[in-house]
Amino acid sequence: MEATPKIKKMGKLRYQWRLYGKMRWANKQYSPSRDMAKLPFPMGIQLQTVNACQAACKMCPYPVFKDVFPSGRMEVGLFDKITDEIAERPEVDTFVPMLQNEPFLDPHIFDKIRNFKEKTKGKVTVELVTNGAFLDDRNIAKIKQSGLDVLDVSLDAISPEVYKKVRVGLDYDRVMAGVDRVLNADLPGTRVFVRLIRLKDNMPQVDAFRRKWAARGVPVFVYTANNRTGAMEEFDRDMRVPERDLSWTYKAGRYAFRKWMGHCPIPFSTANILHNGDVLMCVHDWARKEIIGNVKTHTLAELWNGERMRAIRRAVSQRQYDKSPACRDCSLWKDGWF
Repeated sequence: MEATPKIKKMGKLRYQWRLYGKMRWANKQYSPSRDMAKLPFPMGIQLQTVNACQAACKMCPYPVFKDVFPSGRMEVGLFDKITDEIAERPEVDTFVPMLQNEPFLDPHIFDKIRNFKEKTKGKVTVELVTNGAFLDDRNIAKIKQSGLDVLDVSLDAISPEVYKKVRVGLDYDRVMAGVDRVLNADLPGTRVFVRLIRLKDNMPQVDAFRRKWAARGVPVFVYTANNRTGAMEEFDRDMRVPERDLSWTYKAGRYAFRKWMGHCPIPFSTANILHNGDVLMCVHDWARKEIIGNVKTHTLAELWNGERMRAIRRAVSQRQYDKSPACRDCSLWKDGWF
């Protein structure tokens, strides 16, 4: 299946504008009296087909919760139900069949992507984020056949020593070989990006990481680690980059972003569906503090426009983050991003 031209040509700036520009646009559609009447369905949807990951990355809460919540796979019928609803909605822009997991652990993930692309007639961008451990020839062939539009590989380091500290349980050489393999593959419809999450251990490598991949023509995204709505108990001690070590340009950018974006855009633009059908208010809510409902018994539209989401949006629009348990301890707003 060929990707649409707009996806094939998408670079870093276009990707960022699509993501953040549309989130800001979604924020502006909100009305205290009419809620999201101008945008009655989420633009972006993340979905967990399997609740599993083979790694224990330092900034990820998966090791904390893997034995708290039962593992499992999304039923085919439920995936089809969600896909059918999305196919009927003109609002949906991006679909990410990955949520708090490693999507390549689902042996049928690329069959699901291909079926989704067919049902939605290619109008929705499909994106995957992976730790890169499974980028072998077999999976790369599946990527090409599936019609995947965007593949993000989380790397977070440029040396084996730092990689070992951050990407715990993964093999640096194997992952890098996989990245080389996918970059050298014939994937005309799939845009490949690499990611780094900025934290204390890899902070000295951020600039070198950018230079390394930019020299190869690979777009780089650098994000700042957050405490996943308070799930990372040792976040301040082990992961947070001290404010004194952040450049003035970083701080100015953070201030400008807050002024430009306004309040947090997540409850106004995205939906997050776990493998059992539970819908999280926030993608970062690993502790499942705010479950809006379940798509087995409701449509996503019903939950998106339900009273609980309306109450959350009223509070968030006024930056009253303490009114939602999922927002209360989030470092993103406390650090001044929203």
